[in-house]
Amino acid sequence: MTATPQSQLSDVTRTVIPVTGGHVVSLAQTFPVHPEELWSALTVGAHLEVWFGRAGGEVVTGGRYELPDMETSGTVLAVEEPHRLLLSWEFGKSSSEMELLVTPVEGEEPAATRFELRHTVPADAHWETFGPAATGCGWDGALHGLALHLEDPAADVLVDLGAFAASPEGAEFTRATADAWYEAHVAAGADRKPARKASVRTAAFYLGEEPDLA
Repeated sequence: MTATPQSQLSDVTRTVIPVTGGHVVSLAQTFPVHPEELWSALTVGAHLEVWFGRAGGEVVTGGRYELPDMETSGTVLAVEEPHRLLLSWEFGKSSSEMELLVTPVEGEEPAATRFELRHTVPADAHWETFGPAATGCGWDGALHGLALHLEDPAADVLVDLGAFAASPEGAEFTRATADAWYEAHVAAGADRKPARKASVRTAAFYLGEEPDLA
């Protein structure tokens, strides 16, 4: 089955989990590949650069990594190949924590592997303004790229994703994922009105628009 923006909306499970001092923004999706193939797509620089962006560094505990296209770097806090990777996520003066979990789905033929990305972010003014969509929408786009890469590892996915992002269909995908994060936010206990405003602000920010908060 070909990954499409429409299928991504339903194939990804989005969850917001309140924790001490912050929230975990979680995305999970099952892919029809072996765990080792998914792990390589997530950790090998030559694979990352075709669906996510340039990457450098060492995937060893205590190692440093860099994502130049995102102006992000960090430290590898823990590695359990091919199942778990724990990273610090450093952007500007902010630092958060990200965990990648790769779990085989037992009893599936052909092979299937569940991927979960858990990004723990602080409960600060940024969260109050934009909510989980600020983190989640970006990762939704990344998982779309990952799905396309796993379908065709030889394809230069970033070129297609760039054209998609600039299209009306790409704008609709951004709004739809922001709406999905609104629903996840409310499911986690957030009040509907401020949660809705946060998701609208996020979509408008990504699209370079003025938010309609009426």
